[in-house]
Amino acid sequence: MTLDGLEAMLAEKFPKAVRRGLKMHMVRYADDFIITGNSKEWLEHEVKPAVVEFLAERGLVLSPQKTKITHIKEGFNFLGWNIRKYNGKLLMKPSKANVKAHLDKIREVIKVNKTAKQANLIRLLNPVLRGWANYHSHVVAKETFARVDGNVWSMLWRWAARRHPNKGARWVKERYFKTRGTRNWVFAATEKKEDGTQREFTLLKETDTPIQRHIKIKSDANPHDPHWEQYFESRWGKKMLNSASGRAKLYRVWLRQDRICPTCQKPITKLTPWDVHYYVKKANGGSDAASNLYMHHLSCPRNY
Repeated sequence: MTLDGLEAMLAEKFPKAVRRGLKMHMVRYADDFIITGNSKEWLEHEVKPAVVEFLAERGLVLSPQKTKITHIKEGFNFLGWNIRKYNGKLLMKPSKANVKAHLDKIREVIKVNKTAKQANLIRLLNPVLRGWANYHSHVVAKETFARVDGNVWSMLWRWAARRHPNKGARWVKERYFKTRGTRNWVFAATEKKEDGTQREFTLLKETDTPIQRHIKIKSDANPHDPHWEQYFESRWGKKMLNSASGRAKLYRVWLRQDRICPTCQKPITKLTPWDVHYYVKKANGGSDAASNLYMHHLSCPRNY
């Protein structure tokens, strides 16, 4: 809240920045922000002093360690990503510092659980791996995921070998690393449940996380404006397809409708563009439950 008004101050102080070709833009998330411009001298001698003055009025100062003016070709870190242009193409990748912090956390979990059961270790590691991979799933991260998976495998091999100093590598491999489908060296364990059945635990591989580019929301879109209602419903419907629970919910809705559009009474298939809508709008207290949803052909007029 203390930084609220910074963007408005810059727009008021430098109203001609865009027209002068200085390309000033500000991006802020909580207390982290970046300001862009095509002139290092202008950023250093005009924009930075204005920011310093704005912060001084609120009893704050810029951190010397975190504040720098750099060229986009050299890149910079922001919110755990490294943002840089490679041969004129802008790429966002997980930053080296963020990757190191992630591996340090995994290493600490493994170190603390030297004597834990394999299944319990997998239970502890999977949320860490899944959460970090999901956070970076919108940027250029496939190579980083593969590198992290390699490091995690090395940590787990040392963890397993240390537990059995008198056993050979083949024995350790067969005890802790399984073959699943076409994959070898899968860190997996089976555990008996109270009813006598067995449950398998498999370590998640970050490379299995699909890269899905984030679709930016339209700047004019307002969820409280009925004019944008169809836009937000369509956006939410597409988002549901990205998760197993969301796809299962859509499948239930599809079956409940007997797989047909309620307007034209024609089948809804993969080849017929469709959308998801609410019976009771969220603005009127409707929920995201499957019972409040229906699927509809995009080409058919909606019944409001």
